[in-house]
Amino acid sequence: MRVVLIPMRVEDGNFESNWEEFKRRFDEALEYSPDFLVFPEYCLTGFEEWDFFGAELYDEILRRVSGLARENGVYVVFGLLEPYKHCVYNSALLIGRNGEVLLKHRKFQEPYKFCTGNTVKTAKTEFGKVSIIICGDLYNKRIAKWVRRKKPDFLFVPMEYSPEYGEPNEEDIEAMSERVRLLGVRTFIVNSYPPGGAWVFGNNGTLVAQSVGDTPLIFNLV
Repeated sequence: MRVVLIPMRVEDGNFESNWEEFKRRFDEALEYSPDFLVFPEYCLTGFEEWDFFGAELYDEILRRVSGLARENGVYVVFGLLEPYKHCVYNSALLIGRNGEVLLKHRKFQEPYKFCTGNTVKTAKTEFGKVSIIICGDLYNKRIAKWVRRKKPDFLFVPMEYSPEYGEPNEEDIEAMSERVRLLGVRTFIVNSYPPGGAWVFGNNGTLVAQSVGDTPLIFNLV
């Protein structure tokens, strides 16, 4: 199982520019013969409080990303804004090798102007069961209970985390490690750039691989 985590540069409010960057990074990642390509939280639209324009592009984004997954026979994990009645979810999808939506996660940990999720689901792949959570969900107690109950083999975490002091530091990474240890599942985290970064943790919370900035992280699980 080969996973490529892609800390993609995201420009708030510029879908076409983000799409060109997404497609460029996607094509570059194909050189590593990946099974999973993992992109950050709302990576194709960005998000600036409280501009929800990106939710209007949900169907178009799904069509384009599903097409890439199907054409190249890969799994894709990525975040996007999802319209729902009179509000919006911060969501993330797992797209299968045939372009179908295998899994959708709606973020728990969001301010009041968002709809919020209330469960964690799993999807079966040839490598085992997969779950997704999003950014701040990693630190949510209800999420922890759901993850432990569902017992996925792998957890993907698209993130958009930009601390005021720049790149995530050792304390940030240790906080991630502590949460992964609580969840007890191998976890793949990718942040948007800037500041970027990507991390893989073992199910005991041990950091086993990382990259900085916008450098992709290629991880082989034997």
